[in-house]
Amino acid sequence: MPPTAVKPPPKSTATRRERERETRRQLILDAAKDVFAKRGFLSATMEEIAEQCELAVGTLYRYFQSKEELYVSLLCEAMEMFHQGIEAARNSDIPPNEQLRAVWQFFYDFYCEQPEYYRALMFLHNEGLRDTISPDVIKDINRRAGRNFRLVAEIVQAGADAGIYRPNLDTRGVVDILWSLQMGLVQLIETRRNLNAPADMLETLHRESFEWLECGLKR
Repeated sequence: MPPTAVKPPPKSTATRRERERETRRQLILDAAKDVFAKRGFLSATMEEIAEQCELAVGTLYRYFQSKEELYVSLLCEAMEMFHQGIEAARNSDIPPNEQLRAVWQFFYDFYCEQPEYYRALMFLHNEGLRDTISPDVIKDINRRAGRNFRLVAEIVQAGADAGIYRPNLDTRGVVDILWSLQMGLVQLIETRRNLNAPADMLETLHRESFEWLECGLKR
């Protein structure tokens, strides 16, 4: 007599469990963003993250095997959001120079709405990070970042092809400067806030810095 087949749970039950699992996973990621922002990646612990989201440490390990995996998940999530924002600008019907301005505006809006993700990206400059994250993970981060940078470089190249920007531009160099400018502004504002210094000029600095960069790009 053949064994009795095990029936899968009703679809509604399985879907509810998936939603609950995803909700808890997002809760952990949100808590990790806060803890990493306050303590830094190297100093933060899984115990602190568990306390922040009011879960047992063992529960965290059911979703993420290590602090490093949590951090990488945050990075991948941030990079995917950047990809969607950049792609939306690239696929729009507006001229390339307006597309680049839209990307720059997206950078600003994203920081205002999700500053924790920028802080997570800033942790990449820590030398000790390479000792705690595998080469394969670093390779994946570089792949995701490279994909986003190439999209922006395509916008710059389209601007040059349309005669809006100067010909023979080093498009990747332009993108490197653009991103460095954004991260520098964020770091400046974060530092001033930490020192209780005036830090309400980001919008103005952000607008003016792009105008200066655009002057250098135009013919």
